[in-house]
Amino acid sequence: MTLTEGRYRWNGSELRPAEGAKLALFVADSFLIRDGAVVAPELHRARFLRDADAQGMVNAPTAFVDAAFAALPASGLWFPRLDLTERGELEVWVRPAPPLGDTVTLWTSPDDPRTEPGIKGPDIPSLAELRARAQEAGADEAVMMDSQGCVADGATTCFVWWRDDVLVTPPLTDVDKRDTAKRVSSVTVDVVREMASETGVDVRYEEFTPADVAGHDLWALNALHGIRGVTAWNDGPTLSSDSERLRAWKHLYWSRATNVSEGA
Repeated sequence: MTLTEGRYRWNGSELRPAEGAKLALFVADSFLIRDGAVVAPELHRARFLRDADAQGMVNAPTAFVDAAFAALPASGLWFPRLDLTERGELEVWVRPAPPLGDTVTLWTSPDDPRTEPGIKGPDIPSLAELRARAQEAGADEAVMMDSQGCVADGATTCFVWWRDDVLVTPPLTDVDKRDTAKRVSSVTVDVVREMASETGVDVRYEEFTPADVAGHDLWALNALHGIRGVTAWNDGPTLSSDSERLRAWKHLYWSRATNVSEGA
């Protein structure tokens, strides 16, 4: 069975078209699939299972995850999402991918609407509204700050930056302490860290303020676009841009995509 565009619900043994309104989310996980291939499908599987367990799901939804991955389209460009809803329903939403980009501009949010920063899913509606506010302000993405003036996260992205030839990434997230985490454990950041290790690039784990990245190369990461260079921060620091490095790392990132059946 290969799924077409639409939303499907797991009935315990198979995926069937979902009826009715979309339900509030407890867990979600989305990723780009290009002609049947996904970057780090095993990490997306693991994160969804881990977060479902953290949200109190008694029986691991392994069969659902396996069935969903196996039924994803083998051709074309898609942006599917796995969902665990507030009623305990398991769904997969097969969506065409929106246009992909290489660069992004930022806007600083005056507030942080998240209620569960450590788990992807519950805050998706409020973060979508936040991103819409950024677009109204002439930017692509919203940046949320913590009480110490450090960058907490983006509405749909996580950030890494370059201090000369050193890659600076957020501190590792303790997945057992999601209730105190300031951000989701990012699959894309994990992949970029692996790439750095494999290519001999030094990695530092640090929180950062906008002033810290002034004059440096800042990247926005997520599983839809992979790596995007930040070209402007509307109310923030002036940044530099190494377009050659960005192109090389984007190519290396997408070259890691594997057929989803290989992650089963």
